[in-house]
Amino acid sequence: MTTGVSRFGFGVWFFPAYGLITMLIGWKSRRRFATAGDYLNASHTLPLPIVIIAYLASNCGALEIVGLSAMAAHYGALAFHFYLIGAIPGMIFLALWMMPVYLHNGITSVPEYLMVRYGPRMRLLNACVTACIMLLLSGISLYAMAQVLTVTIGMTFEWGILCCAFIVIVYVFLGGIRATIYNELFQFFVIVAGLLPLALRSFRLLQLHGRSDMSQNLHLWHGMHSFAPQARMDGFGVVAGLGFVLGFGYWCTDFVMMQRAFAARKENDARQVPLWAGFGKLLFSLLVVVPGLAAIHVLPQTSEHYDRTLPRMMTILYSPWLQGLGLTALAASLMSSLASNVSAFAALWTEDIYRTTICKDRDDRHYLRMGHFAVLAAMLLSLSASYLNFLFRDLMEHIQLIFSVFAAPFWAVFLLGMLTRRTNERGAILGFLLGSSFSFAHSVAVSREWLHYGSTMTANFHSAIYAFTIAAIAAWLLSPRGNVAAAGRLQWSLVAVSSTNAYLLLLALLMLIACVWFNIWWF
Repeated sequence: MTTGVSRFGFGVWFFPAYGLITMLIGWKSRRRFATAGDYLNASHTLPLPIVIIAYLASNCGALEIVGLSAMAAHYGALAFHFYLIGAIPGMIFLALWMMPVYLHNGITSVPEYLMVRYGPRMRLLNACVTACIMLLLSGISLYAMAQVLTVTIGMTFEWGILCCAFIVIVYVFLGGIRATIYNELFQFFVIVAGLLPLALRSFRLLQLHGRSDMSQNLHLWHGMHSFAPQARMDGFGVVAGLGFVLGFGYWCTDFVMMQRAFAARKENDARQVPLWAGFGKLLFSLLVVVPGLAAIHVLPQTSEHYDRTLPRMMTILYSPWLQGLGLTALAASLMSSLASNVSAFAALWTEDIYRTTICKDRDDRHYLRMGHFAVLAAMLLSLSASYLNFLFRDLMEHIQLIFSVFAAPFWAVFLLGMLTRRTNERGAILGFLLGSSFSFAHSVAVSREWLHYGSTMTANFHSAIYAFTIAAIAAWLLSPRGNVAAAGRLQWSLVAVSSTNAYLLLLALLMLIACVWFNIWWF
């Protein structure tokens, strides 16, 4: 097989052109902010179509492109559960319930909600933990991009992460959140252009072989046990763990996703963002999962490096110039994820940690400089975090472990604070710490083989369920009776839900019908 850039022919120019355009967008955006708020956030300033695409593109990074194609090669059609169970229900819940809670209370971030509901200590804890999650996810994006460059052009891991980091740091440092969002718009179309031909060719391969050749890998629910921790996946883990705990927790509380949604100019537009993006998620699932399913036939040795499934499929099924376009698409997806987390880290650190806790009441230029510094620090820390991924067989196992340990217990105290008046700041903090500690201990026990599951993914799903349950129970029991905390102003959510218009309900119903049809088709 030909190695190096010579294999791409004319396509060798796609990647440099892409990198140049993204940096030019960053340069153009640099004149559009004058304050720290303009640089770090874009609340209520962007039109709906741009926000929808940015919302979708910011999620179509390492988690989607490399991670779920690896999942498909590893687990077969079960990878579709990350869309049908792990995404769509949570996005509907966000649009119909959670967004009104945020918007009707004038809240523009998850830490701000926790500040209003619980207090400053809970806000600080959430901000610090979320910042750590962002750095780990940024490291995953860098690792995935380096793997792509290694497979396609033979670049070493170290040079791969440095190349990607340089391009991203230029446009994020120059243009802040606006450069990130407008680049996501450009990156989304590059991603689709690069992945669509591969998905179509992979689908033809699946038709050629037929379902009978790989019946165990082309079913979502057929043969799945309701509760079977020893299986690759079980119904309890998928529905309760992936769907309710991890899925709802991610879509309703993730800082990056909420930052994008709040960029919409109008309240009704913000509520439409996750619904329209949900249709895009369903279509995007085919672009990512189908090549992974076809890889089971084309790459019989793919189990050695699941994370290299998609780039290896491109080297086999694409012509030279398409390989260049495919490489650029992978770069766009991974850099989109990296830039989203880096810019979000800068906003979280500057606004929710530094400004509120470390250095209060300084002039705005000081916080603007701190925002620039946070971008640089985030990238340096992400470079270090990228090496942690060598400890995992595929990226999705690492990602789900992160969310099981940290996001699941936070979702428990978040939801409990919304549904009850009793839970207070002390109970919420202790509940989170207990739930997170149990999930971490559970993960250690699994890695030491003291506990046995059918797959690492099943272990992560069950760990998330246990962490959520322990955090919720502990937060409830450790909060004194008769406490009403600061929940009063958040009860407006009932009025917000009752005012949901027919258009939003129709969008939600259509997306739910599409999700159910998808489940039946792949049953």
